Amino acid sequence: MDDVPWTSTPLVGRSTEMAALLSAVDDARTRRAGAVLLSGDAGVGKTRLLDEVATGAHERGFGVLVGHCTDFGDAGLPYLPFTEIFGRLAGERPDLVDSVLTNFPAIGRLLPTHRLIGAQPVPQEGQLDRAALFDAVLGALTALSTSEPLLVIIEDAHWADDSTRDLIGFLITRLTSQRLALVVSYRSDDLHRRHPLRRPIAEWARNPRVRRVNVAPLDADESRTLLDSLVSKPLSETEVRRILDRAGGNAFFTEELVAAASMGDGEAVPPDLADLLLVRLDPLSDDARQVARVIAVAGRRVPHTLLTTVAGLPDRDLDQALRELIDAHIIDVPGNASYYFRHALLAEAVYDDLLPGERVRQHAAYVQALKDQTVAGTAAELAGHATRSHDLATAFEARVRAGQEAITVAAPQEALKHYEMALELFPNASPDNTIDKTWLIVDTALAATLSSQHLRALKLLRKALVDLPTDAPKLQRAQLLLPLADIALIIDHDQEANEAVTQALKLVSDEPSTVFKAQVASLYARVSDALGRPMEAERWAHKALEIAREAGQESAAGDAGITLAQLRRRAGDPVAAARQLEEAAVRAQLTGDAAAEVRSRFLLGSTYYEEGDLQGAKMALIHASQRAGELGRQWAAYGFDARRMLALTQFVLGEWDDAADTARTDSKTPAASAAALRAVDFAVRSGRGDTSVAEELERMRKWWDLDVMLPIIGLQPAVDAYRQLDQVADAEKLIADVSALLADVFQTEWFMAQIRFTTLGMQLLCHRAVSEPSAAEELVARGSDLLATGQATVEKGLPPGRVIGVEGLAWLSRLEAEWERLRWLTGIDPPSPEEHVAVWQRTMDAFGYGYVFEQAWSRVRLSAALRAAGRVAEANEQAALAAEVGRELGSKPLLDELGGVEGPGLGSGALTARETEVLKLVADGRTNRQLARELYISEKTVSVHVSNILGKLGVRSRTEAAAVARRDGLLD
Repeated sequence: MDDVPWTSTPLVGRSTEMAALLSAVDDARTRRAGAVLLSGDAGVGKTRLLDEVATGAHERGFGVLVGHCTDFGDAGLPYLPFTEIFGRLAGERPDLVDSVLTNFPAIGRLLPTHRLIGAQPVPQEGQLDRAALFDAVLGALTALSTSEPLLVIIEDAHWADDSTRDLIGFLITRLTSQRLALVVSYRSDDLHRRHPLRRPIAEWARNPRVRRVNVAPLDADESRTLLDSLVSKPLSETEVRRILDRAGGNAFFTEELVAAASMGDGEAVPPDLADLLLVRLDPLSDDARQVARVIAVAGRRVPHTLLTTVAGLPDRDLDQALRELIDAHIIDVPGNASYYFRHALLAEAVYDDLLPGERVRQHAAYVQALKDQTVAGTAAELAGHATRSHDLATAFEARVRAGQEAITVAAPQEALKHYEMALELFPNASPDNTIDKTWLIVDTALAATLSSQHLRALKLLRKALVDLPTDAPKLQRAQLLLPLADIALIIDHDQEANEAVTQALKLVSDEPSTVFKAQVASLYARVSDALGRPMEAERWAHKALEIAREAGQESAAGDAGITLAQLRRRAGDPVAAARQLEEAAVRAQLTGDAAAEVRSRFLLGSTYYEEGDLQGAKMALIHASQRAGELGRQWAAYGFDARRMLALTQFVLGEWDDAADTARTDSKTPAASAAALRAVDFAVRSGRGDTSVAEELERMRKWWDLDVMLPIIGLQPAVDAYRQLDQVADAEKLIADVSALLADVFQTEWFMAQIRFTTLGMQLLCHRAVSEPSAAEELVARGSDLLATGQATVEKGLPPGRVIGVEGLAWLSRLEAEWERLRWLTGIDPPSPEEHVAVWQRTMDAFGYGYVFEQAWSRVRLSAALRAAGRVAEANEQAALAAEVGRELGSKPLLDELGGVEGPGLGSGALTARETEVLKLVADGRTNRQLARELYISEKTVSVHVSNILGKLGVRSRTEAAAVARRDGLLD
């Protein structure tokens, strides 16, 4: 298990860096696992430093495992460094790997023997659970570290693929008490602003178990020491200065400049770095130079067997050439019979120096060796060599195989890259190609969907349908329409989904009963349900089950069973629906239908949520989210929805810190998903007084069309923020914009979120009523319209047979209570004190199903109504209960409304400027009518201010308020 390299190059300086790295190693020995991010420019000495650290770790009794990332171009082999680590371990310690595979079978997918062209598949079939793979890698490393502490080194992470970066990030977050140290190196000079590693590095560095070590250029004294150690005979001072000036403290450049100078006239040292590096090859034999070119073309470490096949030299000549290269310090060879350049810059220079024809011929030689399986290799390697050798037919087939392999190891991002390249290469496929283009397009769309790139998938399928000949087989067209409808439904393009699935259904109507026909009928049922056609949805769901039974694959219509459960829930039988969904989830899990399982588990949580069982919803959604991750569908439909609804449920329950954690994003989160999760984060931040969320939601308008749940969830925190900023016009415009968007998406103005939207609008009118008494009649007229819209939505927004959920009922009650409050504030047809108290009591009770924050706000309004009715003790009780919630949640707006952090009746610091002005006049003995005339506001507004003052001061009368004001110096 020891991968400890040896090098003759001396290590100069680096004492600080070595100390930091070995400190992490020593910590791991005492069960304080940690990671080090090692950065530095190309050639500065990162690898040499890691060699020394590996030696130091070995001397301390550590096992050392090293994996390298390689530049494959646009798409490579997912998890390559971990494949190298476990592959090398399998070769050196097969007993250990057998033990690891027994306990963590998912590791088998990473072993080179299972990823090579023509390899036997591992026992597991189908797509590997992403979370299972990540847990297996962590578990394997943890298990290996129990026998001896472990140092794991991942080099050249700037070339890492998406999946490798995700796995590294996962390991970093799971470092606890293992005897494990992880070191990740990368070129800092390669990390331009858009480099995919830039954001992960920032995320990883925030972990308290992560240290950052930067390898800076050597200083002048260190550079001179290194130079002196490299020369066999002294150089003139002029030559020394020239080398030091040009090297700039870069250890590799110093070595190369010294080597060039030692070969002849120092004045002849090439001015260009590439030329400088190539000077090293000039004294070598033709065979040695040819072998160097062959190794450079490989693009990675080259096994001896592959080199023997491709180099085309007799064994004796090849051995001699390799010896020359090793003696000249051009290449190195560790103990596993693979050769590699001592530095990537040298490999790049040799490769770039090849003539175009030479490159093509060398790549073609690798293609032949890999194709014939003369030597072992992966489909991703074959695809790269075939593309560069212009063997596009082979490149096409290899890209498809590489995409399939990526899917099996839960790497949809890499699969998407390979599949898209394969589609570009399809016109170059060989005449005897058996890969169906429609199948390839559908699988590419699936990979895009699994990567949370739904619009990309839709565009691909739309184009494929447009390009399809008019005389194409009906089944071929239906095979494209089915995923188009499915994805369109996911992102709320309901009409497009309906058109596509309706057309698909017509195309297969004359076909015999097949799995595909059952899937079309099942999706048609789901679309019908989404569009409010319950009878049609039920009929086609049963039809789908019937077709599936006739086809001998009843499990193929599992989605139809889920739709029937949904229909039962909406018909008023949530208990039976929940039971059906649980059964459907178990069946789907047993049959390996990942999409159906995740959908049923999400809908189970959704059922509990709509019924007001928030604890049940939370537990179900936690399970759904976990299973989605295990199945590699955390960003696909329903998997991501489960995570977002979990965060929303936690917010409603008042578990705001948990909600923020669930909604937190990182470098692995697709951009669209990150934008959607931020809406829940907005709710937490706005609830705590962060008014910047309003502007942030405005900046995210480009995402609204893609996922309408973003503006649906994000609207309320943004409106609340605008209200805190007294920017009522902006808030009203935002409500109008979101309402118009949803009316367009849903093709109706009677969508259920309209009840909450009209309530938000009514709150804004109440806010204006306090400061704009002259606009009272206009405000009441607008309030009447909002009330009518909200109440009409209840009647018109629900399809026949459906009933409104507990949250909808609570918001309807809130709308009616805010309407009463508006009339009370304006004095226009105001409710009696008893009526006003009663409506807010009903609202407070309605939110009692578990909506902690909104119930607290309802208590605030109920307190004001009670106080106005002269029921001061009850008012103080409700205010105290609301304040307790405000303190638990850290809700500054709620506490400010009640009189500050100390709560109602315990402080006066939260009196507004207007309330302070009113208090002074009350202390002078002014009546409400006199106050209204003097301040140019209505008597009702004066009454509101006086009630607020009494509540904040914790007193019962105007006389007590005046006394407290004089005692506390509030009138000064």
